[in-house]
Amino acid sequence: MTPGRPAEPVTAPLFVDRSGTGPPVVLVHGGLPARQSWARQRELSAAWSLLIPSRRGFSPSPAAHRQDFLVDADDLARLIENVPGGAHLVGFSYGGLGMCVAAGRRPVQVRSLTLIEVPLWTAARADASVRGLAALADRFATGAHDARTDREFFAMAGIDRKLLEAADDDLRQAIRLARDFRSPSEANPRFDRIVEARIPALVVSGDHNPAIEVLCDAIATRIGGRRVRLPGAGHAVQRAPGFNAVLETFLTAAEHRGR
Repeated sequence: MTPGRPAEPVTAPLFVDRSGTGPPVVLVHGGLPARQSWARQRELSAAWSLLIPSRRGFSPSPAAHRQDFLVDADDLARLIENVPGGAHLVGFSYGGLGMCVAAGRRPVQVRSLTLIEVPLWTAARADASVRGLAALADRFATGAHDARTDREFFAMAGIDRKLLEAADDDLRQAIRLARDFRSPSEANPRFDRIVEARIPALVVSGDHNPAIEVLCDAIATRIGGRRVRLPGAGHAVQRAPGFNAVLETFLTAAEHRGR
């Protein structure tokens, strides 16, 4: 990965899985495919219109050489521009970076913003433990694949050995993409525009890593968001017991506030 490399030009649109009826909710996955990331949120389609894009590079969306949150931001801004009245945005891990950038560009199209352990390192750059996580991610993405770096990164990202050994083509592609991404340290979303637009915000973490808790606390402070910890699923907080109930309560309140 070359830090600061310009984003690749975006041409073909993303694949978006659409289901349900009700207010629109865009669910943006992280380093694993959308179908795995949001499997437990399918039940929300009973009351919400779910729009689940596969980020560029993840099948069946167009191929990409690496993950790039700036490309994601272009894709997501284009997606929410075409949703009448805007959408609720829910972003997980690396996928939340591009979502935050898109929200800062198009705040009028954002009904609410939910961030699940998004690596917005700049929100807590003064904290040594957060800087340590940022350095670990960058070492992994720049080719330092020693056993310790791999083990620590995959543990932080919630990727276990069984997943790494899976024969699924989509998973193998996701693991390849995990080794090359634009550094989250470059992410600088317009938090000021999100705050000025008074977008309801929710920041959720899994209470499994102290540095991530510090980071999520800082992000919630920056955007004036509600802060929730849901242990039980590690980094994949959307799989934790009670997550859907917390999310639906928040989305419903945001809908009522909007009206």
